[in-house]
Amino acid sequence: MAQFILIIDDSVCVRRILDVTLRKAGYDTRSFAEGYEALRWLASEEARIPTLIILDLTMPKMDGYTVLRHLRKRLATAQTPVIILSGRTGVMDRLKGRLAGACVYLTKPFRQQTILDVVRAQLASPDAAPVALTQGAARPPQPTAPVRAPVRPITLQRWED
Repeated sequence: MAQFILIIDDSVCVRRILDVTLRKAGYDTRSFAEGYEALRWLASEEARIPTLIILDLTMPKMDGYTVLRHLRKRLATAQTPVIILSGRTGVMDRLKGRLAGACVYLTKPFRQQTILDVVRAQLASPDAAPVALTQGAARPPQPTAPVRAPVRPITLQRWED
């Protein structure tokens, strides 16, 4: 079965380009014009858990940051890699997207080959932790113990004018 990619973008043109590009590359896709529709579909009986999500930030009713927060709260999509594809190019937008839980932040306009390269890299990345299935219930993998560096004492000096 092909890997499933969910596309959430209010632009018909962008959704169509992504859909055609990804399907030609062998992926299954489903697209939505707004975040609320996508979240409602993900909660339905017919929903499939996406392998990856491509998300726009500027959409009517619910912006991409809000959609991403909802996706991260759901057990089934908490570990799903999310690529933000937005017309916003500011540093603060990029930072806010990363803090919200996006793996990659791409800007529009985009090249189809760039999208394919990033999608392939995210799906092949060992950092993208898969959701473990145990007794029919999805749960995130258990975290490993943190690595501790040796502690060295430091000396603080007072600076005087």
